[in-house]
Amino acid sequence: MTGHNICNNLLWGIVLAGGEGKRISRFVRDYYGLDISKQYVAFTGKRSMLQHTLDRVERLIPPERILTVVNPDHISEIQIQLSGRPSGTLIFQPYNRETAPGILLPLIHIFRRDPDARIAIFPSDHFILEEERFMHYIESGDRMIQEFPDQTILLGIRPDGPETEYGWIEPAEPIKGISNPGLRRVGRFLEKPDPLSANKFYEDGCLWNTFVILTKAKTLIKMAIEYLPGIWMNFERILAAIGTNREYLIVEREYRYMEEATLSHGILEKDSADISVIEMEGGFWSDWGSGERVLETLERIGSLPIRLSEKINLLSNPYAVPAWNEAAL
Repeated sequence: MTGHNICNNLLWGIVLAGGEGKRISRFVRDYYGLDISKQYVAFTGKRSMLQHTLDRVERLIPPERILTVVNPDHISEIQIQLSGRPSGTLIFQPYNRETAPGILLPLIHIFRRDPDARIAIFPSDHFILEEERFMHYIESGDRMIQEFPDQTILLGIRPDGPETEYGWIEPAEPIKGISNPGLRRVGRFLEKPDPLSANKFYEDGCLWNTFVILTKAKTLIKMAIEYLPGIWMNFERILAAIGTNREYLIVEREYRYMEEATLSHGILEKDSADISVIEMEGGFWSDWGSGERVLETLERIGSLPIRLSEKINLLSNPYAVPAWNEAAL
């Protein structure tokens, strides 16, 4: 890892932390006694998922170049967990309009400060065991963006089974003339397949899509202009207001009537010619979109808290006497 050297001085990070995590909210309440969004939960250890993500990203990108998208409804947790972030790095999104707007909002802040910026996008609800290895692949992908600035690179994971809740990537031919032979074009995207399709994708050597993305700010803006022109008009008006005393008023107004769009369906699937994938080898990654996956991961790595083990046993045997109480959770 080269650290914050001159090779990385135009690499910015975007951390997506504005979601509600509704699918997992009941699990968080039942197992942890908390009524907060999953990215603010410390499922293991003392750091929340969001804090883990920020610490991981800071292995490569300086804190002042990491913008975190947050929801104003989470203000209590934001004040507790993010009070020490550098000024101007928390981007408040008034409404959730899916991942395309969630990325474009911090993107235009970066573009305004650094029009030639390269960006790395990170969800905040992923568990990654080998963090140093993971960030090595981010650094490698950033070097590829410097070689081929028109590319948008996704990080793929070799699957350990036919998962139906993940998005998949079908790799195509390697990109010629690039220093890393592991970079391949994306043949197609496969979102949350049925069991039969998932089994075929698994057998065919497709990859799990981590939704970790490397690209240039201007590249993503160009794709947004082409494929999401209505949404981009909203962001043009927001871009013009950044730094003025009317900024948040304009953001709130534009978001109120903004349509929803995911980055995958809205942009990436429509422009696969310049989308590529690099496979992370030898690492464990999990998207914690459900309580079952959290428990599965914690058991797999031997970090299931005793209170959760007891609670699982109690749910399967309601006559057992627990050694914990709700206050302890």
